[in-house]
Amino acid sequence: MLIKKFFDFLSKFHYDKIYRYSNKLNFDVFIDIGSHQGEFISRFLKNKKINKIYSFEPNIFLFRNLLKKFGLNKKIILSNNALGENTAIKKLFLSNLTYNSSMSEFNKNSKYLKFKNLLLSENVNQNFSKVKQITFDQYFKSKKIKNSFLKIDVEGYEYNVLRGASYKVKDIKYILIENQFSNQYNNNFNKIKKLLKKNNFKLIKSFYYPSLHYKDMLFQNEKYK
Repeated sequence: MLIKKFFDFLSKFHYDKIYRYSNKLNFDVFIDIGSHQGEFISRFLKNKKINKIYSFEPNIFLFRNLLKKFGLNKKIILSNNALGENTAIKKLFLSNLTYNSSMSEFNKNSKYLKFKNLLLSENVNQNFSKVKQITFDQYFKSKKIKNSFLKIDVEGYEYNVLRGASYKVKDIKYILIENQFSNQYNNNFNKIKKLLKKNNFKLIKSFYYPSLHYKDMLFQNEKYK
């Protein structure tokens, strides 16, 4: 698919930029929620200071590829679960462009969504799989994740993930989270900023995607200063 090759090309520069900056930070656990094809895992594995990587990818086809690529690496723990605000069976809406698969509610009035569906010749509301959802607190209840870097890229479902991390979020040092500028999902990024502020996280860096339709925002837990 030509459009996938185009975004793969742009994403490489974007991910490399984030990694170069993050490589200067001090943390030893990397948590990747929405691992996709392991783009961040491949890069962060180069950081010798990291001794544990947790990966979450609910798309079974992508997860199987992650198993092939990283399944033998004892540093990496792979999970096929989705993370959200509770324990449940949820719908994962699948896209031909796997970057865009999401568990979020779509804004049917979004012109951006209508254009994207036309461009990809699909209706993401019709194609879905059922996945098991657990909470961040549940999974990491007995795990040591202090001095960790949490990356969340779940296509509009970020707030749900953070709602399920009300207790263990205090152990996280850095949070990298995607902020989309379109209105294709029924979500509000201000809720995320308020939640992070309540838990003493402060924005330290923004990384704009080359096409400028979203940015990744890096927050630091101020108790680690």
